[in-house]
Amino acid sequence: MQNQLKILHYIPVYAPAWQFGGPVLSVSQLCEGLAALGHQVEVFTSNAGLNNQSELPLNQPVIRNGVKVTYFQQEPGIGIHCPGMEEAVTARAREFDIIHVTGVWQRTSGAACKAAKNQGVPYVVSPRGALGPYSWQQKTAKKILYYLWQERFNVTNADGIHYTSKQELQECRWLKLPGKSFIVPNGLNTEFWQPALEAAKAWRKSQNLNEDDFILLNIGRLHHKKGLDLLPQALAPLRHLKWRMVFVGGDDDGTKAKLQQHFQSANLSDRVIFLERCEPKTLPAIYSAANLFVLPSRHENFGNVVVESLACKCPVLISDKVGLHDEVAEGGVGWVRSRVASEWTEAIGELIQFSCKMQTLKFKSRAWIKNIFSIDKTSMDTKNYYIRIRDNHCA
Repeated sequence: MQNQLKILHYIPVYAPAWQFGGPVLSVSQLCEGLAALGHQVEVFTSNAGLNNQSELPLNQPVIRNGVKVTYFQQEPGIGIHCPGMEEAVTARAREFDIIHVTGVWQRTSGAACKAAKNQGVPYVVSPRGALGPYSWQQKTAKKILYYLWQERFNVTNADGIHYTSKQELQECRWLKLPGKSFIVPNGLNTEFWQPALEAAKAWRKSQNLNEDDFILLNIGRLHHKKGLDLLPQALAPLRHLKWRMVFVGGDDDGTKAKLQQHFQSANLSDRVIFLERCEPKTLPAIYSAANLFVLPSRHENFGNVVVESLACKCPVLISDKVGLHDEVAEGGVGWVRSRVASEWTEAIGELIQFSCKMQTLKFKSRAWIKNIFSIDKTSMDTKNYYIRIRDNHCA
């Protein structure tokens, strides 16, 4: 095959460790998409979050959906400490045409960047939002010291920096990173993420939700970054309307208890359902059962849940801090508001009372997703950037 690549994806956590959030799903789908194009894709990762997977072999490759994945044993220590990953990339870096490192502020990443640099292998870094302003505001002093000690080497020596949205690229311009900057959004399998109407009806019934209930949905980890504390304020003035709010996701930092308290103070506890995180295979039915997906985040470099929701024909209302807000607004497939509770009250109230406004978007959104975010397109675009980066590196 012409321009067939041997690609190493190096990421501290990988499928099926879904509890670690969006990058696990988006990176695994990208790897599978690249493999489907005929490239040799290998993944080095840890077994973090997979201790209950007794059948998972450690420290040896296993084929997962066409991708050769090696899960190395996580060792005790600060962060994800995985010496096996670091030893493997140091020993084998030269075997690959390109190495793609996902994540910054990760203890394991330095070994891959150093091995690639020392052995003359081009490498790409995906910050996944971790170099954005919200991240720098968390533990700022420690991050500055770590950046000077390790992360600056990782990102300034990279041949390419991969961003998932225009917003993320703009947020990182001040760093003046020398590697080639390129944007490829997270892709998704549109055959998997599609409306599931019968399953949606069954899910509503299982949660004692009526057919005429207007379901507001949020899926993802419950965390301060997600800005969910805006929702009780926004929904309190709408208690006279027929709606229910559903959260699906694990609690990362005590946000769930705070939300429950806020909804209780607003006398809205009976309108809210909290469900634990679930396997991706169950999510299309939940998206399909909802009337509106809401994401009032303080910061998102991308927002996988936005494209998943739109692929399942569930309209979205998102904050202007979500990485995809420009794309959603320009595509006319959802609504964008600033993080002001009264703006959300007005938008949600209008959509509940005039839900016919969402019908056109439902049909438009899926076509829009397939055209821009299908895993076939994003894998092809990523491959093309890999080839350019490899050729420039060798020139």
